[in-house]
Amino acid sequence: MFSFAVTKQLHAARLSRLSTPHGVIEGPFFQFVATRAAIRGMVFQEDLEKMKVQIVLANTYHLHLQPGEDIVAKAGGLHGFMQWSGPITTDSGGYQVFSLGNNVKLDSEGVTFRSHIDGTLLRLTPESAMDIQHKLGADIVMPLDVCTPFGATREEVAAAVEQTYVWAQRCAEAMQRFPANTQALYGIVQGGVYPDLRQQAAERMRELNFFGYSIGGELQEAGEKELEKVVKATIQHLPADKPRYLMGYGTPEDIVEAVRAGVDQFDCVLPIRNARHGQIMTDLNKEYVAECLQDPDKPIDPKKLYTKFDITKAPYRSDYSLFSPNHPIIQKSYTKAYVHHLLRAEGPSGLRLAVLHNIHFYEQLMREIRDVIRG
Repeated sequence: MFSFAVTKQLHAARLSRLSTPHGVIEGPFFQFVATRAAIRGMVFQEDLEKMKVQIVLANTYHLHLQPGEDIVAKAGGLHGFMQWSGPITTDSGGYQVFSLGNNVKLDSEGVTFRSHIDGTLLRLTPESAMDIQHKLGADIVMPLDVCTPFGATREEVAAAVEQTYVWAQRCAEAMQRFPANTQALYGIVQGGVYPDLRQQAAERMRELNFFGYSIGGELQEAGEKELEKVVKATIQHLPADKPRYLMGYGTPEDIVEAVRAGVDQFDCVLPIRNARHGQIMTDLNKEYVAECLQDPDKPIDPKKLYTKFDITKAPYRSDYSLFSPNHPIIQKSYTKAYVHHLLRAEGPSGLRLAVLHNIHFYEQLMREIRDVIRG
């Protein structure tokens, strides 16, 4: 039911095929975040199909709170509930829990926290995280881990690495209670910005023989070069024959950089969240994508890679150029001035157009990356 193969390489960049019970995913690939079983911005599953989106990611924490995993399970899991026939990934919910800050109490058995909705006291353990994800029915699932913030001390990161390993063992054991080959469990490698802790975490996770391996940790503030260093320091200690997943990072330049380091799988809220705020990505420079992948030491200049602009700004009020030409869904000749008006007037249709555009841009980016590696 599950398999993974690297079919071609360009330096360290990998073309791959990941088979799941709900379809084959060609990598490198990007997972759009459907937090509560929907992509925000009035985007529906039939839209994703028309844009040839391969896979989406849903959030365990949010779905546990609303509507609850039992409700989803009765609908046939997430696939039946949201009417999406392709593969789905769920995270463990750990990142969202730890982002609650002072409302979280960590102990060796799990985490206790209060719902951000109504303040209800809740408990999440490695076993319950697996139970929830089993009921949600995602294809790819994640173990409960301890995600350290950027700036955490070495001692805090080392403790998180140890706790994450212990919990990963418990998650793997909990998965044995479920039917075989229905879900693929990844291990999550923590370690902050410390290469030796990354190595230690990766080597210990390899002992547990997960289907795939994720690179975790809060590194948004680290900067591009620090992220590149952390990814490379982790990947060299991961199996070459298994998927590598960089969690939570997704600017186009981050993706190209990580792909040429050997990453296969991505997710990030960025393209959809930014679209809802008028941040539009366009003009992908395919020749430059090829140059960056063919020369892995070439510094990546985001301004050469693509164009980013804020369509809510005044200059677009009277810009009558086409907003999203050659889009598989946006067929009418909507102008930037019209989308500017919709977003400034808080029209839901403006959100829809912006989100559809950015999703299509990311699909173009990933297809171009695959085409370059394929040669």
